[in-house]
Amino acid sequence: MDVNEIYTLIQFIVNKNQQGFVNPSQFNLSINQGQKSYASYLLGSFQSYTPGRPAAKVELGQNSVVRQRLAPIIVEDNLTIDTTGFSPYPDEYLQTDAMRTTGFQRVRFVQQDSLYSYYNSTIDPVSSNPIYLIEESGFRFYPVSLGTAEISYVKNPPDMKWGYTLDANNRPVYNPTVYNATTNPSGSIQPVWDTASILDIISRALAIIGVNLQSQVVEQYALDIKRNGQ
Repeated sequence: MDVNEIYTLIQFIVNKNQQGFVNPSQFNLSINQGQKSYASYLLGSFQSYTPGRPAAKVELGQNSVVRQRLAPIIVEDNLTIDTTGFSPYPDEYLQTDAMRTTGFQRVRFVQQDSLYSYYNSTIDPVSSNPIYLIEESGFRFYPVSLGTAEISYVKNPPDMKWGYTLDANNRPVYNPTVYNATTNPSGSIQPVWDTASILDIISRALAIIGVNLQSQVVEQYALDIKRNGQ
């Protein structure tokens, strides 16, 4: 499903529910807030924690389905660690998936309040069992001489954009060419998600607009458009 199909579907649903008209700016804002909300949900919403059990109903690492949904925004990168053990976050970093040395040895995550115990452990010293902490602007590794590390992480999803030009009547007409801030600012940016994820994202975008529908109902609307047109 491309960004024009998503915009068409949202317009159809909003009109059918007598909620007015969604202009391109409102669409771009709501659909991107919707996908950020969806990514947060897949990573694990704090609101769904239960007392004494800090685990969400849905979260990264839970099963292959969640990982498959997040796959478009899971990337890998190499980190350069300075002499103090610090490395800044990669571009668009959202959450760590896995951390390892360049020799494929696991690097364990440790909270600041446990650093003393891990750093001074004689059973598994950090010299041979490296660890990392999460700080405000990056990671802190021990031993500080580690030099490099490899990270798999979830990044922020790239913004979608329904780009357009204006026709003779000053009405927006979809521009499918690829957006470029310098050479093609009126172009579009396509979604990275699979269709199942897009339906959930549309549901969240609609809720922002003021129409509350489950993804199954959104899917039915999409089938109606394909069968009958808008």
